[in-house]
Amino acid sequence: MQLIFGIGALWGTRSDVTGVGPDQFAILQDNSIDFSFELKELYSQVSFPVDIARGKGKITGKAKMARVFGNLYADLFFGTTANTGETNVSENEQNTVPNTPPYQITPANATSSTFVADLGVYYLAGAKTGTRFTSTTGTAPASAGTYYCNAATGVYTFNSVDAAAVVGISYVYTDAAGKSITLTNNFMGYTPTFTGTFYQQRNTQGSTGQLTLRLNECVSSHLTFPSRIDDYGIPDFDYQAFSNQAGNIGVLSTSE
Repeated sequence: MQLIFGIGALWGTRSDVTGVGPDQFAILQDNSIDFSFELKELYSQVSFPVDIARGKGKITGKAKMARVFGNLYADLFFGTTANTGETNVSENEQNTVPNTPPYQITPANATSSTFVADLGVYYLAGAKTGTRFTSTTGTAPASAGTYYCNAATGVYTFNSVDAAAVVGISYVYTDAAGKSITLTNNFMGYTPTFTGTFYQQRNTQGSTGQLTLRLNECVSSHLTFPSRIDDYGIPDFDYQAFSNQAGNIGVLSTSE
């Protein structure tokens, strides 16, 4: 008797190039691999089929993983390389407009080499709390509630009326941590492939049960990054298997 319990483990290793991976789908929350066939039915004058044959087959998989893993997305889905360094966001970073000219703020992560883009400014205190500032193209904002962001340096300039105002600044910047994947518009037909290995194991009633499914060639068609209130973000990764050049789909192994 063989029993299997738990989520198991899943790996993907690039098969169209060498030296990439393997990548494990870490903190795996859900994984399903489905084998299905189209059924072709032959009828005569009677109500039910007189014969049924299998037509086209399909092997599809869906994995949900809680770990956000840049190398896995680059290797198995986008078919590219993840580079060191990340694009990051500072949301509503609290600053106070100086009391003296030129009424400028340089956010904590903004330099001429790291600043990427402005995402807006809000009042964080006083009667105007929650009110959005208006961005201007002029380097010297002409009225209260307006600001100018120098895209080259990341320096924010405000009107003198807003001196001492507590503001929240949101912006995009880069840093040396993490990974970045450059998303390119490849020609149709570009398809990174990988070998998928799924494994489950359970020790029970004095024996060890295991199930291993190794799919020789897989391709992913769907990747999502969902977010929810009061819950973890768990990306979905969908994939489909097909045969290798030798005509083999893979190997399914069990303890019994």
